[in-house]
Parts: sequence; C-alpha cells; structure tokens
Amino acid sequence: MYEKLSFTSVMGSVIRAVEAGTGLRCYDSVPANQPYPYYHAEIVGQIPDPSKTMLKERYQLFIHAFSEGNGSVKVFELIDQLREALSEDIILPGDYEITLQTPTGVQQILNEADGSKHAILGWEFIIFYGYKMKI
Repeated sequence: MYEKLSFTSVMGSVIRAVEAGTGLRCYDSVPANQPYPYYHAEIVGQIPDPSKTMLKERYQLFIHAFSEGNGSVKVFELIDQLREALSEDIILPGDYEITLQTPTGVQQILNEADGSKHAILGWEFIIFYGYKMKI
C-alpha cells in the first residue's frame, strides 16, 4: 500500500529548513508576544497531482515573515533570507521524494497596527510517493 506523506511531516521539514537556512525561529503556532523577527508557516492545501505513472501530492504553504517596522528594508531582507533557505530541497522522511519545490511569490506585504511589517510568501511542494501499477 502506498501512503501519502502527512502534511505535518511536510510542515516539520519546511520549518527545519527555514530555521537552518535563516537562523531565525519558524513557528507553526506563534507564542504570544513573540519578539521580531521570526517566520510562521501554515499549510493551505494538500491535493493530488495527477500523473499517468506516478503517485504525487501537491502541498501548498504560506510562510509569513514578521519584522520590526521603520521601513521595508528589514522585511525585504527576511524575504531574501527565506528564498535562499528554500533554494535547496527540503529533507523528507523515508522514501518520499521532492519532484518540485517552487515559490509562488510574495502574496502580500502588510503594515501591522504595532508598526511591524508582515510579508506572506507562497510555496508549493510536489512530493512523489510511489508508482502506479497495473494488476
């Protein structure tokens, strides 16, 4: 039996890659009063990726970058650090393989009420988990 990779495993792999590549914390749930800067990852979709021969799943994530205010330079630096950190494939458990890891771009940059900046960036990961076979 072929089993899809749990989205929690994908999230964990993304969080580890972001933290290792940026040196900043990346949360799946942000603690109250967390000081800036930091990242927050959220899964927004998990859908099959049709193929004639392979079993693949598409995972869609948003990664939020939070920086202190005083202009946009600091949030742009966080965006660049994140892009660099995810320029290499994330590490997955077992025999799962990344077939595509691609940024879908900056979705939005927000000015928060406390003066901080908040950028939302999209990423898609297509993960292979087996071959289709005729029986």
